This record gives sequence, structure tokens and C-alpha cells, in this order.
Amino acid sequence: MSFFKTNAHWLALSTAATISVAGTFFLFQDIQSFPEAIEKLFPKQITPKKAAPIQLDGLKTAAQLVGTSGQWKTEHPSLLFVSEPYLMEPDGPKRPKEGSIHRHSKTNQPIPNSWFLQFGLKLRLPTITSEDTDGDGFTNEEEWLAGTDPTDAASHPAILTKLFFKGETVTHNRISFLQYLGDVSKLATLKITIRRDDAPKRPQTDIKIGDLIPDTEIKLVGFATRRKDDSGIKDALDGSLVNLVDGKTGAKSDAEIKGRPADFVDKTISFELNYQKERRPFITKPGQTISLNAEENYVVVDSSPTSATLKDKDGKMIEVSRSQAE
Repeated sequence: MSFFKTNAHWLALSTAATISVAGTFFLFQDIQSFPEAIEKLFPKQITPKKAAPIQLDGLKTAAQLVGTSGQWKTEHPSLLFVSEPYLMEPDGPKRPKEGSIHRHSKTNQPIPNSWFLQFGLKLRLPTITSEDTDGDGFTNEEEWLAGTDPTDAASHPAILTKLFFKGETVTHNRISFLQYLGDVSKLATLKITIRRDDAPKRPQTDIKIGDLIPDTEIKLVGFATRRKDDSGIKDALDGSLVNLVDGKTGAKSDAEIKGRPADFVDKTISFELNYQKERRPFITKPGQTISLNAEENYVVVDSSPTSATLKDKDGKMIEVSRSQAE
């Protein structure tokens, strides 16, 4: 005890020093955590930096170069370091632009190899002639025959080449004139007895000049007396003429009393458009127009049992035959 009493001031000083050091240590700890506490109370608003745009010009240039390989500066379009292709023939290799390895399937005409190479077509592909490279509805061999571009859908043969004649239906409307009644000097009162030869169930009828023949659009428009000789026997040798016109078609015909009948022919002509992009039939008559598209319009002139004749806008006559597939 005497030691503590004797050294009390030293003991107090040591205790004060220890407390001071401990206080300093805890104060230092608080100072270090102070910014973090402030950050939690008042967080900073961080503004993200805008990234610089990525420059893709070099990548685009490289893609273009890869897609367009370099070529020899010669007359044949071979790639760099690649020889012009040759075809092996019995007498040795030949340049592909020489000769013809394909023929037109219908005309058997040889199609020059150079034509396929000109448009970048696959010359050695067996089916290349029957393919439709540009999707315009025409095969490559049809484009070659017409002189059009097989790689351009806007360049193709006339659609008329896909139009085929199907057939014709002919009906007759024959009218016989049996007699006339009345004074020929007074045509307004003259009556003429007619018979419909192609409608045998219809009775004979008396009509006047200017009348329509019943159930038709054919009008009696004229009458002229005529004698075949001077024998004076009217009933046997009278050749007076009767004139008629079809109000629907404008067709004209005449007939003889007790002789040659008038014959109005009604003809229906059938076509078929056998085109990959459009298939449709056409039922027409002579004088009507067939419209295939805005540029191709044709007038139907006439037909026979095997073909039909059309006329284009320039007046050129064109024969349309049946399809070879029939």
C-alpha cells in the first residue's frame, strides 16, 4: 500500500495516458467511418458517361470486299487465281463459250453456251433451260428464244405466247323466204312469208319491211324484185332479193324468194391462258377484244377447227394454235 501511496501521482498519470490513447484510437476509427456514414445519408448521384459510338465503317468495307471477289481484267469473268472453266469434249477440253450443250425442248434449236455465261447462269446444270431464274413465269429457254433477259423479271416474252386456242362452236341461223304478198310498188304494205330453217318447231311467219324476225335481232331492211329469166312464170323463176341485217353484230345477208336462204353464223371461240402467274379461259366471238394485260390487247378476227387469228394494235395478224400438251 505504501507503494501506491508513494507513487500515486505516477499511477494517475499512467491511467490518464492510457485513457487518452484509447480515446484517440476510437476517435480515429470514427473519423475513418465518417465519409461512409455521410455517403449513406447523402448518396452521390452518379452520371453515367456516354459511350463513344462504335465505328463500323471498317467492318462494312470488309464485308463488301468479301462479297465481291476480285476478277481478272480479261475477257472472261474468272475469279482471281482461278482459271476460266473448260468443258471436256471427246476431242479434248474446250472453252465453255464455244458450242452448245443445251437445246430448246420444243424447237430443238441449239442454245449457245455463251448466252448462259452472258447472264451468269449455271451452264452445266442439266435443268437450267427449264428453270425460271428471275421468277417472271417464263423459262430460260423461252427467254432465249424471245431475246429477253432471263435475270430481269421486267424483261420477258409476250404473254400472248402463253395463250392457246381451245376450239370453236359454230351455230347457223338460216332463214328462208317462201313468198311475198302484196303490191311490190308499195313496200310499206308488202308482206313476206319466212321460215326459220334451224328452228323447225317455229311456225312460218309473215313480216313487213323494217320488222324484226321473231325471237332474233335480225331485221328485214330491204326488198328488190328480180326475175331469173323472161319465161313469165313468176312462182318458179322469181329471184327477188330480201336484205337483212343483224342488229347485234352488224352482219348483213340476203336471200332469194324460194331460193337461197339467208345464213347468219354465230361463232364462239375459246382460248386458255396457260401462264404460271395467271390461268384463265377466254370465251369470245369474232370482233371482240382479248386483254392479257395493259400492254397486250388483241382483236379476235376469226377461227378454224385448228387455230384462231388475232390482230394486234399495229394491225398484224397472229395465228394462235392449240397447246402441244393437248
